[in-house]
Amino acid sequence: MDLGVLDGLLSFYVRVFEIAVSRHLDDRLAPLGFTGRKGTISSLLLIARHGGIRATTIATLLGIDKSITVKTVDELQHKKLVSRRSAVDDKRAQELFVTQKGADLADKLEKLIVAHSDEFFANLMTREEHDIVVDIFRRAFNRLREVEQ
Repeated sequence: MDLGVLDGLLSFYVRVFEIAVSRHLDDRLAPLGFTGRKGTISSLLLIARHGGIRATTIATLLGIDKSITVKTVDELQHKKLVSRRSAVDDKRAQELFVTQKGADLADKLEKLIVAHSDEFFANLMTREEHDIVVDIFRRAFNRLREVEQ
């Protein structure tokens, strides 16, 4: 099929892959009973890796609206995966920490998403192509973060 102008747009391909990857991942998450809106897994993994991180930092890193990040954190807290504490330097700010339940789930999720990624892309590109694409997007991600600061 002739895609017309879409054929030359990186954004078109990024969006198509984002949808396909999300569907594939949702299928893998079902046995864990873990489903969530965009950014839920990333938020949990960031909190697990960086105890004391703030929701605003997560929102900035993921490029998600702060209000959505707050809802995501609310959901994670409701599931007893994370806790909030007042920041030492600013009592109005809240720092985020994983609970033991959250840490256990984060460990499972790390393994699952790596396996999912390997499985999903294995039939679509070689490992070398995969690594090249990841490198390109990592550098673009870092540049985007620099521009937004």
